[in-house]
Amino acid sequence: MAAVLKLNPYLGTARKMATLAKVAHIKARKEKLESKRTKLSPEEAAKVKAAGKAWHRTMISDSDYT
Repeated sequence: MAAVLKLNPYLGTARKMATLAKVAHIKARKEKLESKRTKLSPEEAAKVKAAGKAWHRTMISDSDYT
């Protein structure tokens, strides 16, 4: 590694910058996912579940060709 750094001194800086950028990207992605994973209240969860069941019932009735 020392020989490579002697030939290309910017390589050390480039590697550090890449590492810092990767860490920042991981942190930003984690924060974004956490913001999307908010807990629903029981009322909202019940509404979502009811909508899913209604959709499933329509899919079953639409696919019943017999």
